[in-house]
Amino acid sequence: MIIGFNQTLKYVKLGKLRYIVTTSNAPESMKSDILYYARLSGVPVLEYPGTNRDLGALLGKPYSIAFLGIIDLGQVSEDMLKTFLKM
Repeated sequence: MIIGFNQTLKYVKLGKLRYIVTTSNAPESMKSDILYYARLSGVPVLEYPGTNRDLGALLGKPYSIAFLGIIDLGQVSEDMLKTFLKM
């Protein structure tokens, strides 16, 4: 799992991500960059319905997280993620 805008952007450009998660209140300029490269790489983008603080708390981090890159699904099934898929 990759956390943060810079790391997510780097890994999506390298084609190493399976999914990208963004929050509803992520900065639009950053979100447009991520969405552009995700489209080029064919990486699905999931929009977390909560805020960046909610996503940070969900992941157990003491800070807000607006962008998250998933490299390996681990114990999360793709079917579960696809229910939140944003095209």
